[in-house]
Amino acid sequence: TVYDILRKAEFFKKKEGTLS
Repeated sequence: TVYDILRKAEFFKKKEGTLS
């Protein structure tokens, strides 16, 4: 679902922020 994709995108963003 669209919501699921949004959640995944948020998770990736958080992961990227932690990686940086």
